[in-house]
Amino acid sequence: MVFRKISRDIKERIMVLLDEGWIPAETAEIFGVSERSIYRWQSNVEAHGSVVPPRKPLQGRPRVLNADMTHDLSTLISEAPEMYLDEIQDWIALAHDVCISKPALHQNIADCGLTYKMLHKAAAERDEHARNEWRQAMQANWVASQCVVVDETSKDDRTLARLYGRAPSGHRATISANFVRGQRYSMVAAMGVEGYLATRVVEGSVDGEEFFDFIVNEVLPKMNRYPQDNSVLILDNCAIHKSEALREVVEACGVVLEFLPPYSPDFNPIEESFSCVKAWIRRHWLRIQNAEDPFIALYEASGAVTAAKAKEWFRHSGYNV
Repeated sequence: MVFRKISRDIKERIMVLLDEGWIPAETAEIFGVSERSIYRWQSNVEAHGSVVPPRKPLQGRPRVLNADMTHDLSTLISEAPEMYLDEIQDWIALAHDVCISKPALHQNIADCGLTYKMLHKAAAERDEHARNEWRQAMQANWVASQCVVVDETSKDDRTLARLYGRAPSGHRATISANFVRGQRYSMVAAMGVEGYLATRVVEGSVDGEEFFDFIVNEVLPKMNRYPQDNSVLILDNCAIHKSEALREVVEACGVVLEFLPPYSPDFNPIEESFSCVKAWIRRHWLRIQNAEDPFIALYEASGAVTAAKAKEWFRHSGYNV
């Protein structure tokens, strides 16, 4: 006989029909199941209140760490995620007088839903109180469609370099590379939920005068008076952004000017867009390296930023999309 899995929904329907007076034989014939199965499901309902019996408890050795110890372990790792397994072993021995092997400890950590990953370093100078206040104000006062974020990124020959390659096991993946740093270009961009509103590529770095000109002549003409869409201009705390002349021009246009709290790139969705642009550059490195006009190639790279991506970046940074 071929085994056929019967869904829980079908089993429960059969139980309803039996309660309405149907007999097991005709019910089995209609649904293509055996009478024996129907009687077994009836027994489950009588014994357990469900057509599916509860799972049997897992057999095996008892856990080394009880529920309270596991909770303390999760708290420890949330406060000190950089600890090695042997350091956690020592902490458990001192805090709970329990000896646990590394494999068992690794499994307990995995059971807590914790995985081993690269550490993300947050600046120690970050003011969490200021960040929380800014986050609350942002979520209470604006939606993402009102916000336009502006920042700069740069590109030189190292930006073109791909970071991973393939090689036989036990051998390095090696390519020939020019170790002489080439010409540096910078791109300043303004992004809303529909993607980039404006971009400008310059040779070298973006200074205060260049940034002021970009905002006044390329960004503000595409913005609206608050509270319409594209009516809140958000900048980071870079010195070249915080001129009184810029504030006067922005506010004269009816646009709200806001600055991110210090050391808070995670509140700026345009940072993720720059990663997207640089990924495009690495994929098309040969075209850019051989381009007669690198400015055109870099403007083309900004086309990798789409409206769908921009909305997700705003959502990921905590904005109301």
